Amino acid sequence: MAETALNEAGQHGRHAVPLAAQPPLLSTPAVPHPSWTVSATRPNAVAPGRHSLWAPLADGSEPDAQLARAWLSALTVSGDELSGEQGVIPMDLASARRFLTEQSAALVSILLGSPFLPRLAGTVGHALVRADFVGADVLGRSLRVLILRLPGLIGPWARLPGGRGELEDRVATVTEALANGYVRALRDRTLAEQESIRRAELDAHRIISEQLRHQATHDPLTGLPNRAAALGRLAAAIRAGGDRRVGLCYLDLDGFKGINDRYGHDAGDELLVTVAERIGRVAAAYGALAARLGGDEFIVLAESSPGITSMIALAMDILTEVSHPVALRIGRVSVSACAGIVDRAAGSPGASSMVADADAALYQAKSHGPGHWAAHDPARQRAS
Repeated sequence: MAETALNEAGQHGRHAVPLAAQPPLLSTPAVPHPSWTVSATRPNAVAPGRHSLWAPLADGSEPDAQLARAWLSALTVSGDELSGEQGVIPMDLASARRFLTEQSAALVSILLGSPFLPRLAGTVGHALVRADFVGADVLGRSLRVLILRLPGLIGPWARLPGGRGELEDRVATVTEALANGYVRALRDRTLAEQESIRRAELDAHRIISEQLRHQATHDPLTGLPNRAAALGRLAAAIRAGGDRRVGLCYLDLDGFKGINDRYGHDAGDELLVTVAERIGRVAAAYGALAARLGGDEFIVLAESSPGITSMIALAMDILTEVSHPVALRIGRVSVSACAGIVDRAAGSPGASSMVADADAALYQAKSHGPGHWAAHDPARQRAS
C-alpha cells in the first residue's frame, strides 16, 4: 500500500507522502491538539484573519463535494463493486458521506487559505481516527485520492501566485500533515486501547481470584463461611493469646432429616438457606462470625468473647430465631435447634479442644430434647 501511494505521488506531485509513524513526518510544528478545529465550511468561508485564494466556478460545482464523493468511493470499493459492508468505512453510507464532506471542506479551506497553514490538516487525520476510520487500508486509499484528485478538483478554483506547481506543493504538504496526524492519533489510540486491555486483564484476574477465594472459603448453598474458614479463624484467635477470650457455639437442627425426607432435598436446601440467614443475622448483632460446617450443623465464633453469659445469651437468641416458622414453596414448616457453648481464655491450655468441648456440650443439650442449650464447664456442666 505504502509503495503504491508513493509511486502515484511521484507521478502527480513533487513530494512523496511517507506513511510510517517514525520518524516524524512533519518538519513544521507539531499537529495541533485534537480539540483544535478546522473550519468545515465551503472554501469561501475562512477563519478570521485569513482569506482564501480561490474563485467560484460559473457552473456552481464545488471541490469539497466532488472530493467527498471520490473519497467515499475509494473507501467503499471492494474489487469492482461498491460495498459499504465490505469496504473500510465504519458507518452507513449517508453518515460517511456527510462526515467526508466536512473533512473535504476543511482540507480545501486549508489548501486555499492565506496564510497557508498545512499543519491544520493533521486535525483531519485525528478526525478520521476518532470516527473509527481505522481499517487496514483507510490511510492509503485516502492519500491516493487526495494526491491524485485534489489538484484537478481545486485547479479551476485556485488563484495561487505559483500556479499549478504551487498547488501541487500545497497538496503534497497537506497530505503529509494529514498522514502525520492520522498516524499519531492511531498510535495514541492504540496505546490507550493497550492500557485498557491491560487494566481489563488485571480486573479480570482480580475478580476471578476473589471469586475463587470466596468459593474456597464459603459454603455454596448458604453463602456463609465454610468449615475451613471458621476453624482457621478460631485457630488464629487462639494463637493470638493475650487476655482475650474466645467463645464458640455449636448448633445442630432438630427434625431437619424428617423435613428433607418428606419434602425432598430442594425443600431441605431452601430451609437451610433461611436458617443460615437467621443465624448469621443474630451472630452479626453480637459481633460474631456464623459458619456452616456441613449438613444441618452450624458454628458461631466470637473471636473476642465478652464472657460465657453473653455467649449463652447469643445461643438463646439464635435458638429463638430459628424456631420461628419458615415459609417454603411447599408450605410453612417449623424446626428447632440445640446448641453447645464454650468460652475460654485464648491462651489457656484447653483452648485447643474448644470444638470437641462444644460438640460434647451440644450432645448434652440434645439429650434434654429439641430446642435446648448446654455450656461446657470442666468442673460443672450447665444445661437448659
